[in-house]
Amino acid sequence: MRDRLPPCAGWWWGLVLLTIVRLVLAACIPLSPDEAYYRIWALAPAWGYLDHPPMVAVWARMGMFFAGDTALGVRLMGPVSTGVASVLIVQSAWRWLQGQMAPEQVRVAGLRAGLLFNGTLGVGLGTLVMTPDAPALFFVALLLWGLVHACIGQRRGMWLVVGLAAGLGFESKYTVLLPLAGLGLWLLATKEGRLWLRTPWPFYAGGIALVCAAPVIWWNAGHGWVSFFKQGGRVGDWTPAHAPAFMAELLGGQVGLASPLVFIFFVGGVWLLWRRRSGFAALLLCMVLFPAAVFVQHALGARVQANWPVVLY
Repeated sequence: MRDRLPPCAGWWWGLVLLTIVRLVLAACIPLSPDEAYYRIWALAPAWGYLDHPPMVAVWARMGMFFAGDTALGVRLMGPVSTGVASVLIVQSAWRWLQGQMAPEQVRVAGLRAGLLFNGTLGVGLGTLVMTPDAPALFFVALLLWGLVHACIGQRRGMWLVVGLAAGLGFESKYTVLLPLAGLGLWLLATKEGRLWLRTPWPFYAGGIALVCAAPVIWWNAGHGWVSFFKQGGRVGDWTPAHAPAFMAELLGGQVGLASPLVFIFFVGGVWLLWRRRSGFAALLLCMVLFPAAVFVQHALGARVQANWPVVLY
């Protein structure tokens, strides 16, 4: 056992050091205009805002509670939540791969997953500035962690964590609905998913998700659904003559934000999931391919902002 601990311990210490470096940089870099905008939100908390759900303001407010009304305070939760998300991703990989390969291979594969996640430009830069992506990435990682333990570990109570992550993810960024739609597709279209629908647990999860999402829904209901219309109104943009340019921007943006090498690993990972065709692999495929298909369809007639697909990472 001792000869296995140093590599793992070194990874954890590396993650701690990386988080500290990110915090130092976050304290030194002046706030961007968008971050200053979110700081104002944090100073006057509300259940919703015109541009986004309220979680980015909650994240900034939490950081300002610990580090004051400073650049570090506004950004504090970005590096911290990304560090925790990295742990959740590593543990998810470990739980999924147990019994499928040798213990040491499982350990290496999990650490590699965490390394690839942190190796993306989108996550690396995204932790230095406060955006809605920061809480969204954390809650999607929590969603994955809960699903692994529910579906692989057969810990049915983990569906409650899934519901919590789904609802708070929606409170972070509306695009989280896309991987959640992939989860719903898996529940309806696969044998393993329909077996779960014979139990009350996915419905408990849905109830918790609705409760967690209720504040932003209630706020929108009282403000003419302005936030939903603003974000959902992008669907109405349609200029197919520019489709080649939009598609090139989508592909180039993802290669850039993921970083070219990691993007290749992402594509290879999806191909391996397709080959495996196991129940949980099918779940991950649905949660990746359904949103990817939506982004591709949107790019046929309108611009897809480069950061929108980051929730898939």
